[in-house]
Amino acid sequence: MHLFTNRARLAAAGLITISLTFVVGPAQAHHDPLTPRTQFTMEPDGSSGATEGGAGIPNVDSVKKTIATYYGDTGNGISNKTTSPYISEMDKIIKRATKELRPVYAEAIKHHKKPAIVFDADDTTLWTYDMEVGAMHFTFDPALQDVWVQDERFPATPAMVDFVTKAADIGFTVFGLTGRSDAQKDATLGNLTKDGYTDFTADRFYTKWTGVGSSQQPSYITCALAKCTTVEYKSQTRKHIESLGYDITLNVGDQFSDLQGGYSDKTLKLPNPTYYLP
Repeated sequence: MHLFTNRARLAAAGLITISLTFVVGPAQAHHDPLTPRTQFTMEPDGSSGATEGGAGIPNVDSVKKTIATYYGDTGNGISNKTTSPYISEMDKIIKRATKELRPVYAEAIKHHKKPAIVFDADDTTLWTYDMEVGAMHFTFDPALQDVWVQDERFPATPAMVDFVTKAADIGFTVFGLTGRSDAQKDATLGNLTKDGYTDFTADRFYTKWTGVGSSQQPSYITCALAKCTTVEYKSQTRKHIESLGYDITLNVGDQFSDLQGGYSDKTLKLPNPTYYLP
């Protein structure tokens, strides 16, 4: 069974609404009106709030507790860096993905392609849980985020340093593509280097324009400045990378918006229940 999702399958999946099933205990068999519901199916964009009754919406405290348990957080907003269900899941995902790297590379070379892999930053190569939960308490604060970025505080996402290194050693050209701004590029590259990543370079690492000074929307991004979505920004940047002669054989991200929009042969979705970016 292949872990990577190919382009055709991803396009087909785009026709299906993705739902989130949240389970906090044994399934409620008899719908006892005095017992909290334990199973919910919700739309990831939050639109179910317009159609579900209150009992059909997961209780936020239960969701937060479930997320904390998943990351080995004992209640202080700090993830366990040694062992947790999240680390175990990442280890399994990356172990399986690593096995697919060499045959994917060989297939690309066979067809005279120049294989590349694109990696997102936050919660794909850099792990933000301690900031998102411990510092921000699930409420994003861009000013505080910039402090963490500039201070290069983020640990590496579990298992990813070895995966990126292995990919580069096999022969893939490694690219970074993040929603972080141009003003955060140097610090982000510094954080990656500090964490042990050695294959990200400034010329192959794409950050988003600020609109200030020389940091302007590039010509290959055609969406309107004020309405450029994550999917548009990232997919059009991947299109640009492929226009340089590369074939993006794999695109890796923790958000569906990291992966949608095409311009990659295969995708790898990493787990991240702490936030959702459309």
